[in-house]
Amino acid sequence: MLYGVCYYPEHWPKARWAMDAALMREAGVNVVRIAEFAWSKMEPRPGEYDWSWLDEIIGLLEAHGIQAVLGTPTATPPKWLMDRNPDLYMRDDKGHARGFGNRRHYCYNHAGYRRMSADIVERMAKRYGRHDNIVAWQIDNEFGCTDTIRCYCDNCRGAFQRWLKNKYGDIGTLNEAWGTVFWSHVYNDWEEIVLPAYTVFPMHNPGLHLDYMRFASDSVAEYQQVQADILRRESPDKPITHNFMGYFAEVDAYKLASQLDFASWDNYPNLHFDEKADPLNPAVQHDMTWGLKRQPFWVMEQQSGSPGGNFIFAMPKPGELRRWTYQAVAHGADAIVYFRWRTCLFGAEQYWHGLLPHDGIPGRRYEEAKQTGAELQRLSGRWLGAGSGAEVAILRSYDNEWTMDIQPQSFGHRYMAHFKTYCRYFYERHIPADIVAPDAPLGSYRLVVAPHEMLTHPAGAEALYKYAKAGGTVVLDFRAGIKRPDNRMEERTIPGAYRQLLGLRVADYGSLRQADARAVTLEQGEVAPEGFAGRVWYDILALEGAEAIAWYADDFFADTPAATRHAYGNGTAYYLATEPTPALMTALMDRICAGAGVMPIQGITAPEGVEIARRRNGEKEYIFVLNHNEQPSQLALAEPMDELIAGIMEDGEILLEANGIRVYERPIG
Repeated sequence: MLYGVCYYPEHWPKARWAMDAALMREAGVNVVRIAEFAWSKMEPRPGEYDWSWLDEIIGLLEAHGIQAVLGTPTATPPKWLMDRNPDLYMRDDKGHARGFGNRRHYCYNHAGYRRMSADIVERMAKRYGRHDNIVAWQIDNEFGCTDTIRCYCDNCRGAFQRWLKNKYGDIGTLNEAWGTVFWSHVYNDWEEIVLPAYTVFPMHNPGLHLDYMRFASDSVAEYQQVQADILRRESPDKPITHNFMGYFAEVDAYKLASQLDFASWDNYPNLHFDEKADPLNPAVQHDMTWGLKRQPFWVMEQQSGSPGGNFIFAMPKPGELRRWTYQAVAHGADAIVYFRWRTCLFGAEQYWHGLLPHDGIPGRRYEEAKQTGAELQRLSGRWLGAGSGAEVAILRSYDNEWTMDIQPQSFGHRYMAHFKTYCRYFYERHIPADIVAPDAPLGSYRLVVAPHEMLTHPAGAEALYKYAKAGGTVVLDFRAGIKRPDNRMEERTIPGAYRQLLGLRVADYGSLRQADARAVTLEQGEVAPEGFAGRVWYDILALEGAEAIAWYADDFFADTPAATRHAYGNGTAYYLATEPTPALMTALMDRICAGAGVMPIQGITAPEGVEIARRRNGEKEYIFVLNHNEQPSQLALAEPMDELIAGIMEDGEILLEANGIRVYERPIG
């Protein structure tokens, strides 16, 4: 297993490098990521290159048995480059330049910057692309971090106009798709089209706004492709990745990942404002990263200390670093790279803590990483390359997330908040679930959940019909089928294209305020159990073959269906007409999973706060049990199982210590 750290030799005296390499090797480190922010070190002045320091550190690492991931340095264009190209700065929606002082301040559609990026990447690739000690390339760094996808400069306006012309062909087709007759927004020429920037009220034409979001994402993909093409030409045997950011949604990560050999992401569980980190969040984002290519991934930045810029977030307590690492592995990570090796003494991230503190003296975090690395090197060969064997797929749609960002429809509502209500159910029920693209193959799954399937792409609708007809179980919910792909409202009765699949129509609907809810019961006419309610929205349904499985219990639509089931072909389609509260979600999804034949991971009973995840290699499965509680928790094993970390057989009642971890091996079936 590749196990490593992010290292910044340009931050430290050369006299320290050998000591760092020796300490890394002692901790089990066999890979480092370097150079992703070092453009000004490589090219300190225009056309003046210095590769000596990079040659030296790569050689030193090699001498210690440590391979390197090279990052292309294009996230941090040097000051001299920006001064020569002042139109390179991104502009916000008010037209203000987002000036020098941080990172990621460039515009993806600046033709000159694409050429300059290509030049530095080509020089790196020609020098190091066939070096034996380079194990992989990382393109740029965290596309979109700090709100750096959507630019409103003149370069982007021109590029957007060209993108639209390529998509629609003629201006009349665009006007029809967007409905520009509304408010006299009709365009007579491509050059008239604006960006959805600052205006008298924050509401642009929804069709224009969605196309702009698609364009901005495509601009990143085009920019990445320039670098990928160079790396494949000059370094054909080295795999290429980019470090994604999980929930981050301004760029279509599926499209970017299609250009790469493997996906990676940056995992900071303690980067939150809540009292305690919610382990659901990294779990979901691991699953999202697995789903980008439906294969194991890297964690390219794994939290090793307190994150912090101007403020310092929670320090990982003893045992947390190990627990978060095992959680990543449990969800499909085949490589772990901690950020960072040593806490920096200067710059914007001097409070972003690494394995070593500011003084560079190994301490608690270093020793914990050393222990974790030794365990994983001993065990991980059993499951490397394996997935979870999930029988559930949740479809993540960037198009639908962007559409809801533009028009949330209900106060305070967000696509991802709704999406996570399903994720939380499967997580707490210990049911593995893949998070995949809307166009992913569905045939291997028993159950497919499509949250907020608002935009009706014909191919996507056809795939769900085909899947259900063949025997699959589909879950759709409120707002499904309400719009066309151009973000116009669907003229057909809601749920539009899904009406026959679901066996119902939406007769009326309404939005609920943030703190509002309507009681829901699983028995028509009865008082709703405590905690059973619908939030955010209510659809009032007229059934056309479907049967109700839950009913509203108050308001003028009491006794009408709140959730339905409909047989379609050899399968079943469910519809949730409101967002269930946690208790109601559990009751409904328990019934849906039972009907679909979806079962939790068997053989282990665990209390709340204990996560159970799985990886399968074809013959055996590996069950990871993680205690996220701050106190010991009682497990119950239904049969004797080999516990790999301690190398013992366990059975019956097991007391799992706080931050405790078990990894069980057993034959499949």
